[in-house]
Amino acid sequence: MEWPFVLVAALAGAGVLALAHYAFWTRTLCQPVLDDGVVRAVTRDGWSLALGTRRPRAPERRPPVLLVHGLSANRWTLDAGVEAVSLAAHLSGAGFRTFSLDLRGHGDSRRGPTVDAEWNFDHYVNEDVPAALDAICRETGEERVLWVGHSLGAVTGLVSCQLHAERIAAIVAIAGPMRFDPDGQVARWVRRGVLVDGRHNRTLARMVAPWAGLAHPPAAELAINGRNMDRAVYRRLLANGIENVSGPLFRQLGEWVTQDVCRSAGGDVDYRAGLAACRQPALFVAAPRDSLAPPSVVRASFEAWGGPRTYVEFRTDAGHSADYGHTDLLVGRNAAAEVFPVVTGFLESWSRPGEVRP
Repeated sequence: MEWPFVLVAALAGAGVLALAHYAFWTRTLCQPVLDDGVVRAVTRDGWSLALGTRRPRAPERRPPVLLVHGLSANRWTLDAGVEAVSLAAHLSGAGFRTFSLDLRGHGDSRRGPTVDAEWNFDHYVNEDVPAALDAICRETGEERVLWVGHSLGAVTGLVSCQLHAERIAAIVAIAGPMRFDPDGQVARWVRRGVLVDGRHNRTLARMVAPWAGLAHPPAAELAINGRNMDRAVYRRLLANGIENVSGPLFRQLGEWVTQDVCRSAGGDVDYRAGLAACRQPALFVAAPRDSLAPPSVVRASFEAWGGPRTYVEFRTDAGHSADYGHTDLLVGRNAAAEVFPVVTGFLESWSRPGEVRP
């Protein structure tokens, strides 16, 4: 057999093995969210967004909580199928009705047949957020929500506090970056363009999921302190919680990171400039091992905020079990015991008891 045929056969065999590996581990590590059902929110441009909801497991507190995931993620990160590290489950246990949002292109959200398959950050705040707030109002009768966002979900919340101010009662911004270092590590990665643009993140995450936690490469450490993760949870996070990134969104965020701006795609709205006018109570959460939203970045937003504000950093010299990173603030080994109570306590302070029903 001549070498071209050998090469083709070898490539075909490798492809079959790769597909089998992907299918086997996707099935093996599948861990669906264990919520109480999904509420649908339809945007003006035709997306059907998924809001996984949990009913309160204790005397109800209002308003309800809207949880919003970060870049290249879905609602699994905030309402993990692994109950021990589910922030939504923890809040439900404290009496809150929770709604965990899958933004467009993520998780169980679906686009209509005539809808553009790509989107940017502006679509999140101008289309997805109003639709989600309207759906929650229909379900609960509450006009306002308590917002909990992680990473880009935190930024989405901070901007929504400007654009939809009357509908957000308070916000918890977990590792939300609105300032950037054009000469820093993240900017250097972003300048590599198609090598890191996130178009295939879901597939890549599921392919490497079986080995999660065995090694800690620098690229992975940007987004998570793997040493602060239970390996079983880490594997399921990669298999269930990771999504692809839209091209226009990557280009918009790339501009933010490399030019230290935080603005609309057309450049006419400076989202960072609006922080000072916000009046909602806000909790800003940071982590010392976070390279995507380091404490200096989170503190800058905290200092610019116009309303009542609190800043918390989860590090060992503050009495915590580890120096947290970006995503392990949600699904880290001790996040349920250290991070979740801080979030819950803040939300309780800005909530009220629900009506007592017979």
